[in-house]
Amino acid sequence: MFEYGMTQWVVGSEPLERSCRRLRDCGYELIEFAAEPYRLDADECNRLMREYGLRCRSLCGMYGEDRDLTAAEGGGVQYLKDCADFAEKVGASVVIVVPSPVGRTAPPPGMGEEALWSNAVRNIREAADHAARKNVRFVIEAINRYETYFANTLTRAWKLVRDIDHPSVGIMADLFHMSIEENDIASSLRMIREKLWHVHIADNTREPAGLGTTDFREVLLTLRDIGYSGALVMEFMYRLANPYASLEMSAQADLMDRYARQSIDYMRMVERSVNFG
Repeated sequence: MFEYGMTQWVVGSEPLERSCRRLRDCGYELIEFAAEPYRLDADECNRLMREYGLRCRSLCGMYGEDRDLTAAEGGGVQYLKDCADFAEKVGASVVIVVPSPVGRTAPPPGMGEEALWSNAVRNIREAADHAARKNVRFVIEAINRYETYFANTLTRAWKLVRDIDHPSVGIMADLFHMSIEENDIASSLRMIREKLWHVHIADNTREPAGLGTTDFREVLLTLRDIGYSGALVMEFMYRLANPYASLEMSAQADLMDRYARQSIDYMRMVERSVNFG
């Protein structure tokens, strides 16, 4: 059986305690905090996890223009280092990394692919040296072409991981983005099996699992076959062109309650159908 979590950033301005209560009541083991070391208080996060019987294994990085890891200079490297420090404080071992800003769908004017790629490799490798000292690992996420331009497929993200060539840098799989960009989800998961350290779950509509057309039975069978032992973290959300708009919204708590319940109940039903022990 996998451990299930839900990422916290999708509920916007909802109080953190309300989010923790939802996860406990729905039977989740894990919470994935937004990687916001300048806004979240680690002591408060730890207190609420103890109170509601949750653990944190991962942080979801937030990547705007000021955290562009393809830039020669900027705040991206320091942000990743600060995320690693915060991860250590809340017990997380994984931080999700998106190399280019979410919302930028074309390269910066005058910047060639070779320079952008070289910057990303150098910047992530530098931050990974710091993360390794904290026993924290980075996972590169491939984001679909309608949200960013740099690494849209797992093939590209996997090449970036290999070029970075750092023991603390691996890869994650996001089922929503994969439903847009991957020709064969199972084959793509097998391709990255060596360093697949994290998985995000959402259906092809970005709604909870079971409300779209993704074959989650095939996904779970593949993850079992390749020996994946990480968490499965729900990242469903409203139908938004800009996913980061969720951060500024007042969450519809009742809808998120239904989504959280739907997703974990469906995934556990699929687990039972394939005889997971």
